[in-house]
Amino acid sequence: AAAAAGVVTLATSDLWLLATAYGPLRLILLTVLAVGAVTLTLMIGADLWERPRRRVEREQVTLFNLATTATVVIGVVTFFGALFVLSFLAAVLLVDAGVFAAVVGESVGLAEYAQLSLLTAALATVGGALGAGLESDDVVRAAAFTRNDV
Repeated sequence: AAAAAGVVTLATSDLWLLATAYGPLRLILLTVLAVGAVTLTLMIGADLWERPRRRVEREQVTLFNLATTATVVIGVVTFFGALFVLSFLAAVLLVDAGVFAAVVGESVGLAEYAQLSLLTAALATVGGALGAGLESDDVVRAAAFTRNDV
């Protein structure tokens, strides 16, 4: 789902216009919202948030929830980072600078490609959440709680 969302973004000139019109601050806000939405989707959808059954468990459950949330956020941010890098490389390779400039009505450089890549990665991250929503709770829990003994 993430790859499909990324390809659609790179191939749609209207989104090129949006990416350059939004500017870096709005794109960063969109990124934070996308990462937050995916984190919430995974936490709620896979029922990763624990509730204390007894009052004495409250502190332990709070620490567990903080650790789980941090783990999921780190995973989603890493996923976003990988999507951004792949989007940037794909944009530079696939989106012709002359066509890009003609569509947005101004010269384009690496900054505009980075803006397009931020929008692409944000939309692809949300697309990835849709894909993760199709996974069973057990698969998501296993991904969140698996530890590697070295």
